[in-house]
Amino acid sequence: MIRRPLPLWQRNLIGAIVAAAALTGYALVDIWPPWELYRDTVRPGHVVAARQSQTIDGQTWSIGEVKHFGQSPAPYAPPLPKGTVLTLVTVERTGVTPPDQSCQGVLTDGEHRWRSQTPITYSIPMAPGAGFNCTKPGPLQWAFLHPTDTVPTAVDVTTLGGAILVRLQM
Repeated sequence: MIRRPLPLWQRNLIGAIVAAAALTGYALVDIWPPWELYRDTVRPGHVVAARQSQTIDGQTWSIGEVKHFGQSPAPYAPPLPKGTVLTLVTVERTGVTPPDQSCQGVLTDGEHRWRSQTPITYSIPMAPGAGFNCTKPGPLQWAFLHPTDTVPTAVDVTTLGGAILVRLQM
């Protein structure tokens, strides 16, 4: 008995299905995980509105005090670079601290981002009980150096990998 090959359109259909399945598998294995990591660095997990507080996973978050310094805050501190402002932000945080969760602050105006520094860098004493990493309970305090012509709109609390845990609008 002679076996006839499948018509061309059927072979093309089978090839298209196999190619689509291969591309789907590639996307799920190689493209999706890095994309998800990237997405977490630009899309906050939670957003706390300005002058509000919100409880997230047992912790209550809010913006505390915000101070702006146009010049060095202490006479013995190094001078600020020309055209910059030093913004000191205290993030109020109460409740249960997740174990082993390190974090850092990032100031943003919606377009630009500035990483936090410890206030001690600029000879500003830390607020009582405040820290600059999420590993201990209590408030967080960060200093940000940014250009004078920018208006910060939020502070992002991020993981060390850059994923935004909480965005606190100012």
